[in-house]
Amino acid sequence: MQVSSDNNVVLSTSRPLAEELRQDGLEQQQDTLDQQPSIVEGHGHVNQKLALLADLKQEMQQKLTQSLKAIEENRAMQEQTINLLTETRKEIQNHREKESDERVQHSKWQESITTNQVETANVLKEVLRDIATIRAIQNQTIEVLNSLQLEVQQEKNNETKLHTESQQAIVEVKKQQNVKQTNYWLQSLPSTKSEMSKQRELLMGIHNAYETRIEQLQRDNEILRSTLLEVQLSSYRTCKEVPMKLSGKYNIRGNDTFSSFEAYCEQQKFGGGWMVIQHRFDGSLSFDRNWNAYRNGFGEVGGEIWIGLERIYQFTKEHDCELLIEMKDFYDNFKYARYSLFGIGSESELYELKTLGGYSGTAGDSLSGHIGMKFTTIDRDNDRSATNCAESYEGGWWFTKCHFAFLNGLYRNATGLSQQIIAWNDFSADFRGMSYSRMLIRPLN
Repeated sequence: MQVSSDNNVVLSTSRPLAEELRQDGLEQQQDTLDQQPSIVEGHGHVNQKLALLADLKQEMQQKLTQSLKAIEENRAMQEQTINLLTETRKEIQNHREKESDERVQHSKWQESITTNQVETANVLKEVLRDIATIRAIQNQTIEVLNSLQLEVQQEKNNETKLHTESQQAIVEVKKQQNVKQTNYWLQSLPSTKSEMSKQRELLMGIHNAYETRIEQLQRDNEILRSTLLEVQLSSYRTCKEVPMKLSGKYNIRGNDTFSSFEAYCEQQKFGGGWMVIQHRFDGSLSFDRNWNAYRNGFGEVGGEIWIGLERIYQFTKEHDCELLIEMKDFYDNFKYARYSLFGIGSESELYELKTLGGYSGTAGDSLSGHIGMKFTTIDRDNDRSATNCAESYEGGWWFTKCHFAFLNGLYRNATGLSQQIIAWNDFSADFRGMSYSRMLIRPLN
């Protein structure tokens, strides 16, 4: 471009300028071509982001659906839980009401038991008074009977004396040959004998009546005795606490009043107060039994019986006891063994014979060799033998290898050291079987 002196602008196109302009146009076209791929590329990024946002939205929608479903399930579970809690609360309330009713019933039972005990005590007092009255009547009756016997004996003596005098008179009359007097005595003698015979019959009738009365009194006494033994609404902790000295069945209780059991109390022999824990006398009861039977007991009170290891354990745990064993052989020879202490372990200790005091008696000490032995039955082998002694000798016991004493053996009249019998080795030299055995325990205090 050129500028004139009169300040007029003169435009002139030269080749270099045209080239420059063309070059600038080419560059702008190139820039435009260069910018088109960037725009396309920007659109691609936007589409990818939109697709990503769509996927994210879909995923969030799925999660929202799952969350709503989980919330609904949770709400249903909460409703079930609330219903369950409501039912549980109702059950607890019902249980509390039932427990309250049971407590009221228990209280009524306690009152009833107390009332029955008082009534029983009153009945026993009346029965004891009746027994005392009957005994007084018996004594009076015996005195009357003795008096009648004396009178009868006196009448017999008088009759004998009269007969002797009559015989003497007859002899005297014959000597004096006084026929008239003799006839008189002969005529009076039959009437005298008849009169004496009537008196004798009268006395015998009186005697028989009194004997009948005594028999009736004895029967009444037995009935009263049986009634007295049967009236046992009360229970006692031991046989020593029984106030009546009558042997029979009584209710024995432990620490818990309602856990009483029936047992036979021996109230006459060896000072009384003994509870029978084992009895054999006729072989009617099998002693070849399993562990549960020996633990719980079997037989009948008053008959052949094993009272049960658990009861023996509980009783000897609560009371320090002594042991008495009575025995007879088949020849009716009686002997006994007495031990100053006796106690066994619990079932977890396999009812071990833990305590056995000093021996006294006439049968010999055959039981001391079993101290420390655990109880063995046909299904629980706890002895020291290679075989099961309970299977070999058919009964449960505190076996060693196998026994010195065994009172639960077979009821057999046999002799020999290895025989299957009720055994007490020191009873006799020929190791004879027993026909009778009875084990009894009694508290020391």
